[in-house]
Amino acid sequence: MASKLTSLAKQKTAAEIQTMSKDAMKWMEGKVNELRNPATIRSGMNRETFRQTTSFKLGGLYCFYYSPIGKADLPYYDKFPMVLALEKYNDGFLGLNLHYLPLEYRLAFLGKLMDYAVLDKNDDIKRLRVTYDILNASRRLREFRPCIKRYLTGQIRSKLLTIQPNEWDIAAYLPIHMFAGAQPAKVWQESLDEIRKA
Repeated sequence: MASKLTSLAKQKTAAEIQTMSKDAMKWMEGKVNELRNPATIRSGMNRETFRQTTSFKLGGLYCFYYSPIGKADLPYYDKFPMVLALEKYNDGFLGLNLHYLPLEYRLAFLGKLMDYAVLDKNDDIKRLRVTYDILNASRRLREFRPCIKRYLTGQIRSKLLTIQPNEWDIAAYLPIHMFAGAQPAKVWQESLDEIRKA
């Protein structure tokens, strides 16, 4: 069981991450482009990959296009969040948008979250069982603070791209964030400042 839990970030060195296959990046870019094209999505894509906005599961990792209410008043926001769903509400959900962490911090944070993995009968990771209360009570998980966001179902502008657990490490390290209103360096610096104050 422990070997399965270490199969993501805990097992990879920085050098291994940097030399990940160009094919993996092309794969993810292809999935992102498919989300942009409603005709492609409607033409019978695999239902396991693309799901309606209401069909996500808590503890799963998803990407989607998003347009927040009041976006003109926000200092910045992510138009294409990568979110670990934590809590479901009638009008949306609470989640952790990993894009608010610098690339090198994402895998380290995912590695810490593996302590909350739910495994199947083959000891493969199915999802994470983590809540806001767990995150808020732990100093070890303070990276969650800049990532915690509330998403409204009505503001989601695409279907959800479900990222399978065996692809989390690759997806988390890809530079597919789409910040509006600020450069990534500014967003990440403010995130690190918030983490240090916690």
